[in-house]
Formats: sequence, structure tokens, C-alpha cells
Amino acid sequence: MGDWGGAPGTQGGLLAERLGLAMARKAADILSRRRDDLIGAEGARESDRAQFAADDAVFSAVLDTANECLGRFDGRPAGDRWCDALLQVLCLAEFDARI
Repeated sequence: MGDWGGAPGTQGGLLAERLGLAMARKAADILSRRRDDLIGAEGARESDRAQFAADDAVFSAVLDTANECLGRFDGRPAGDRWCDALLQVLCLAEFDARI
């Protein structure tokens, strides 16, 4: 394992857990907002497009990170496991909402 920036043992695990939950929460919020936008609006304003671009960048980073983490346990190429990574992020977000 790598250096957790001075957070030894259990502290490093808790830091990773909190970071993972925060990333999953952000991804779920983005998906929820996009779903609501698709259901409720016909045309997007320029500010909506800017928000969509920002959301896309954040969501892509979260999914790429989840895919990379999953790769430690799943030897398939990243392109073959992205759907599983997305499901893991969504399950984590659902778990976070329950606690």
C-alpha cells in the first residue's frame, strides 16, 4: 500500500472510505441531476451546458478512478469492466444514503 499522507493504518483506511463515499455521492448527485434535466426540460440554456460539461468531467474522473480501483481485483482490461465500476459506484452511493 502507498503512503496515505501521514495517516497510518486504520486512519488511512478511514480516509479512503470517506473519499470513496464522497466520490460515489457526487456521482449519484450528478446522475440524479441529469435524469431530472432530461425529464423536465426540452432545451438547455448556456449555463446548463456549462454545468453539464463540469458534471461530465467530474463524473468521468470518478468513474475512471473506480475502474482503476476495481482493476486491482479484476484482471480484465479497463474497457471491459467500466460497467461493473459504474455499478460499484452506484451501490456505494446507495449504501452511503442508508447510513
